Amino acid sequence: MAAGEGVRGRIGKYEIINRIGVGGMAELYVARSRAAHGFEKIVALKRLFPHFLGDDDFVRMFLHEARLAAQLHHPNIAQVYDIGDDDGAYFFTMEYVLGQDLRRVMRAIRGRGGWLTLDHIILIVSQIAAALHYAHEKEDSAGRPLGVVHRDVSPSNILISYDGGVKLVDFGIARATSRSDVTQAGILKGKIPYMSPEQCQGKTLDRRSDIYALGVVLWELALCRDLWVGENDIELAQRIASQDAPAPTDLLPKFPAELSAIIVKALARDRDRRYATAQEMQLDLEEFARERKLALSSVGLASFMSDLFADVIKSQKAALQDAKAGRRTAFPTLGPMPLGEVPTRPTDATTTLSGLDSAEEPRPRSR
Repeated sequence: MAAGEGVRGRIGKYEIINRIGVGGMAELYVARSRAAHGFEKIVALKRLFPHFLGDDDFVRMFLHEARLAAQLHHPNIAQVYDIGDDDGAYFFTMEYVLGQDLRRVMRAIRGRGGWLTLDHIILIVSQIAAALHYAHEKEDSAGRPLGVVHRDVSPSNILISYDGGVKLVDFGIARATSRSDVTQAGILKGKIPYMSPEQCQGKTLDRRSDIYALGVVLWELALCRDLWVGENDIELAQRIASQDAPAPTDLLPKFPAELSAIIVKALARDRDRRYATAQEMQLDLEEFARERKLALSSVGLASFMSDLFADVIKSQKAALQDAKAGRRTAFPTLGPMPLGEVPTRPTDATTTLSGLDSAEEPRPRSR
């Protein structure tokens, strides 16, 4: 059954409204919880595929995501509410964000030949920086730093709601610094175009790897093009590990020099030259906005989203109302699907590092 098709039934105490996404290790539903006196809550429910129940690694990864994300309470992080076991099938519920992921926002903008304005760019990136700093600083119940590193900061894991909210999702491959960053010798998880140089080289990661990834997101939003491209995963990882990202001012001489400097610092190949914390990057972005007299407004972002996705918003809201009323309906498939895909073989989300340091210099190309 494809994502978006009408689905009914229950998972644990949750009534399933519809399935909206299918990933490599789990499927995502819109569901609701009901209680006395008319209480009702709409949630996103993520369930591990039954065929992974016998694989301890997948089960451990799935439960780790739920437990870690449930400890994070921040306005720019999608909240996890509950974790359960439905006849042996693990699931957890989280905040349902009615909107689009940033990947689809960027695609829609490029499809129109347009650009995202600076005020929206700074608002989105500064709020994700705030979310990252909170996660990086999070302590356990004993007051010890968890040392969280998200490891997969990318447009598909940033949700923009139709009311202008910005949320970071998918801590499925996040790790504390005390845990292994390489799950098997030479294999890394994450989306390669947003990996840091040290992540491509299989080194131990800290918060500065997430800062680099956010720098890639900022670079791509500001220039409306992809930063890192390659013929294959190995070539792409080689380029990231061995080359400096071009400064925006080198490509667009009229690009704001102050913003270019922020991007260059976030994207420093040597992590000791990057921002030490995501909060430092956030403060520089907000200072740039003040100097430029940019209005960082969620109302303005909501208006932009309403214009960009007018037809989709109408059909999504109608489908949600129909489903809540008990009428079988199909959800538009364009909605956000924050699923942490965990492939079983090398793809764009996993790469082997064999020969990374010895291969020839890749040839640049555009995409």
